[in-house]
Amino acid sequence: MKNKTSNRKSSRDIRTMRPVVIRDKSSSQLITLQNIERININDCEVSFSAPNNISIFVSIAKKELLKSKDLYKTLILDKTNKSKLVDFKDRDLTKLYNYLEHIQTSIICIYTAIEALANVAIPNDYEYKTKNSKGVSETWNKETIERWFKTSDKYTKLIPAILEIEPPSTKNFWSKFKELEAVRNEIIHQKTSIKKPTDVNSDYLHKLLKSQIFEIIESGFELISYVSNSDQTHTFFPLGFGAVQMKITEVDSFTDSFDLVRKAGI
Repeated sequence: MKNKTSNRKSSRDIRTMRPVVIRDKSSSQLITLQNIERININDCEVSFSAPNNISIFVSIAKKELLKSKDLYKTLILDKTNKSKLVDFKDRDLTKLYNYLEHIQTSIICIYTAIEALANVAIPNDYEYKTKNSKGVSETWNKETIERWFKTSDKYTKLIPAILEIEPPSTKNFWSKFKELEAVRNEIIHQKTSIKKPTDVNSDYLHKLLKSQIFEIIESGFELISYVSNSDQTHTFFPLGFGAVQMKITEVDSFTDSFDLVRKAGI
């Protein structure tokens, strides 16, 4: 991945990586850099502005949520309001399966975005010190935190101190987020039924077919918005959640700090 300068009008696609602003002390000029990915495909060099993967998952989750809501209204809500018994068959059954695809995709993607946001919020040199149940002191570095810490624990035990914010657990959306985490885990880590070991535990389907599932998913967007707005200059936080500010990094000389890979337009 390389950095390059560009004089072209910046893209408005909020899925792009946040630009970096450099101030050249020698000339007092501000230079905006955009991360560029270059990939060789069939002897052709393909280049594009690097995406923010958190934003990619947020975008997928939002699109799938909208599709889910449309299907839910016409397929489930309207039918259950008119009848005491609904038996999905044929084309309606296919639509129901489509709904389940969309709603589960939305849940998995918004939770993936939340996991990724927690990880990028933790500085590379961060250490978390605590004592375990036996009173033994433990030091956790970023790698071990990413691997072993439960996502919700990152947001209650680590993120508030790192970003100097009130714990998300004090906000109204937190209880719904915990439900989101639970249903996501049920989807990802499906188990056989305790009552009938030959069957898969399908209790999560009951949650997916209740209208409350939409509020549960929305809580994920609220959590991302709350954290993203706590630092509007963070390089790896997603765009599209409130105001955008650019952190300015100073260098003595732009030409001494960066290597020219290719001139713009070539």
